[in-house]
Amino acid sequence: MMTIEQIKSTAPAIFSTTPSPKMSDKYVFVPTMDILENFQKQGWELSSVKQTGRKVHGVHELRLRNGELPKVGDCLVEAIIRNSHNGMATFSVSAGLHRLVCSNGLTVPTSLSESFNLRHQRFDLDEVKQLTESFAERLPIIQTSVDRMMSKELTTPEKIKFVKQAINVRWKTGTVPASLDVMAIMYPKREEDNKNDLWTVFNVIQENFISGGLEYKSNRGRTTTLKGLKDIMVVNKINTKLWELAEQFSY
Repeated sequence: MMTIEQIKSTAPAIFSTTPSPKMSDKYVFVPTMDILENFQKQGWELSSVKQTGRKVHGVHELRLRNGELPKVGDCLVEAIIRNSHNGMATFSVSAGLHRLVCSNGLTVPTSLSESFNLRHQRFDLDEVKQLTESFAERLPIIQTSVDRMMSKELTTPEKIKFVKQAINVRWKTGTVPASLDVMAIMYPKREEDNKNDLWTVFNVIQENFISGGLEYKSNRGRTTTLKGLKDIMVVNKINTKLWELAEQFSY
């Protein structure tokens, strides 16, 4: 359980009581703490927070878990709250999965999971309850997608094809570091992930993209490492696109 001090240190924008002074009078301020408290009243517990930048109005993300919801495969179901108080992100609540063997959370595409996304409006207890029920109703659909990926064994050529298409999700065409061994993107960080099923391959690639750490030579010939991704909106986009790509390979 995170302490208030830890939350404030990591994501100070959660505690903001006013919007950025740059916002117009038409901007409707939604205090993130109010949203969090409503979720907690419905049995959700805060599992992690993060923020892009250090300012008190920046984009921030909270992940919460509800012990009454069953696991999906090797993952825990999470509610993902994203907000900002400077107009850089709309207030949204969506479903996510936390894989138990790694620390990188997945984002479930809205084609599989209900989501709430408004410019900025109230989000009260009734809406939290409705969204919780919606998550529960949609879990079989998410589970079916995960099961299909888990049962799909990839041949080596299929793994290579998948990682090459995944690269276009992480980098724009032509911007991949020239000396980066693209096959290394498939190398797992843990022995238990040394498998060929689509679900594991997808998760290994996602983790390497998000956490970084792969070594390659810079243009000047120096050994450097791939930086991890910190921007919340970029990580969300990559997570969603990778899942959609994996779904295509699962059929």
